[in-house]
Amino acid sequence: MRTKQDSMRAVLALLALTAICVSSYAAEWPLFLGTPQRNAVLEKALSPPLAVEWSYDATEPIDSTAIVVAGTVYFGDMNGRFHAVDLESGKGKWIYQAKLGVPASGCVQDGAVFFGDEEGFFHAVDVETGEARWTFETHAEILSSPNCLPGAVIFGSYDSNLYSLNPKTGEPNWSLATEDRVHCSPAIEGNSTFVAGCDGYLRVIDIVKGEETKSIEIGDYVAATPSVVNGIVYIGTFGNQVLAIDWKKGEILWRYSHPQTDHPFFAAPAVKDGKVVIGGRDKRLHAIDQETGTLIWDFETKGRVDSSPVITGDVVYVGSYDGNLYALNLADGKELWKFTLGGDVVASPAVAGDRLLISSRDNILYCLRAD
Repeated sequence: MRTKQDSMRAVLALLALTAICVSSYAAEWPLFLGTPQRNAVLEKALSPPLAVEWSYDATEPIDSTAIVVAGTVYFGDMNGRFHAVDLESGKGKWIYQAKLGVPASGCVQDGAVFFGDEEGFFHAVDVETGEARWTFETHAEILSSPNCLPGAVIFGSYDSNLYSLNPKTGEPNWSLATEDRVHCSPAIEGNSTFVAGCDGYLRVIDIVKGEETKSIEIGDYVAATPSVVNGIVYIGTFGNQVLAIDWKKGEILWRYSHPQTDHPFFAAPAVKDGKVVIGGRDKRLHAIDQETGTLIWDFETKGRVDSSPVITGDVVYVGSYDGNLYALNLADGKELWKFTLGGDVVASPAVAGDRLLISSRDNILYCLRAD
């Protein structure tokens, strides 16, 4: 176990990490939604149209959102294989076989990539060799994408626990029991991590101590990942609402419901320019006023939108179950461009430099590049 001094070093490193400007992640996409806060926003626009630079056939459906670190793309497929692919060429580097399907993203730190599988095992795999460094067994499937920190890898499990593991050894730093399954991927701001689950609470946990510092009743169960921006948590629920929560005060600032539709929200939001942009199972992308919680615009697709949007400059990219990747204008929601994939798009876009990576249940990972 870590000493108190080690814990303080981890907190200081964490504060430095989370203070990094969002746009500094432009060259890489090292974890689900790009940043520890899970707010997938880049200041520089990746402007459409984009062209296919290469495609990679995983031979199995892909729900996992790609991550990109040091010129390598990592993602899992639904047959339990975890892939490493060269970003420049699209050629496979190695494939690691997990226990069951890998629907969530990983994260990379200290030469290892970390991810969970549907058998309930959490894996640390060497990025050079593709061989296991260690595995850790939970008691139910892992659909939560981890957050990587100095001295800690944090993720949730359907066994109702949030875990923090030592990234070098796989030994637990701590685990925190909730009252039901944890599907979402933990977000981080400062020295706190945020998780919501099927118990209907937003929980705020001290990263070092593993102690719950606040719980806020949402009223509905949650599968969506929260995004944290300047002390406010934005999160969608299966009660067909999107909430803005001041986590320090423990106060719900507003609840949004679409004026015409009544469907759950599974995707994470992206927040920029006064807009909270989020996909819904009503087949729409919603742009909500960040201050008032009222609808600014919505864009209708032909399938549910479980894909979490990415905002680059004034362009929003998002996938849909209708098999398309859309580029929309952030200001008014007008369609700028779309790319048709061969299957349902569950994964979210990942952006690295002038490339966008997106996959679907047609087994293909696509690398699209700006003209």
